[in-house]
Amino acid sequence: MMNFSSQDFKKIQWAVLLLIICLLIASATVWAVFAQQKATIHTHNSLIAAEKDMAANLRRARNEEQELRDKITRYEALKQRGIVGAEQRLDWIELINQIKIARRIPKLGYDFAPQRKLDATLLPEGAEAGGMSLMSSQMHLRLSLLHEGELLGFLDDLRAAASALVQIRACSLARSMPGPANAAQRGIKPQLTAECTLEWITLKSSTGS
Repeated sequence: MMNFSSQDFKKIQWAVLLLIICLLIASATVWAVFAQQKATIHTHNSLIAAEKDMAANLRRARNEEQELRDKITRYEALKQRGIVGAEQRLDWIELINQIKIARRIPKLGYDFAPQRKLDATLLPEGAEAGGMSLMSSQMHLRLSLLHEGELLGFLDDLRAAASALVQIRACSLARSMPGPANAAQRGIKPQLTAECTLEWITLKSSTGS
């Protein structure tokens, strides 16, 4: 068995000290490498997150730009139809008479109520739309018809050509009461009477300009 004396230790103490120093340096180096790796991973993840945020912001900006373009396009279309601004009631009356003649409706009567702001309860966001007020003129319509198809055709023509958004609030059909008629008239006598309530909706600046 080998004995290790103090004299032997003195001979190797510098070598042991050097070994300890080398181990400390190696440990510090390994720790520094791991710390640098961790920092690199963190920086990489931060860059990826920032890139994703930038891409999301860019998509959101593009979507908002497209929505704005769509709104402008719809606004210009409404303006071209005369829906934006003061109501054109005389044009409405002329249009009603034109459709009555074109569709040979036997009898037609109507009356308009004064214009008012559209009932906010009818809309999820109220009667204001992007600085514009939704105004409505309610019309009570009465027609004598040969068949129900004439009513549908009249309403379709009205909604397609009117300088307003025409919304149907209510409509009812009833059989016409028979009356005296000679033999020549029996074949063309109106068979139905229709009564409808319509909303003629236009856009007006909320500032009154």
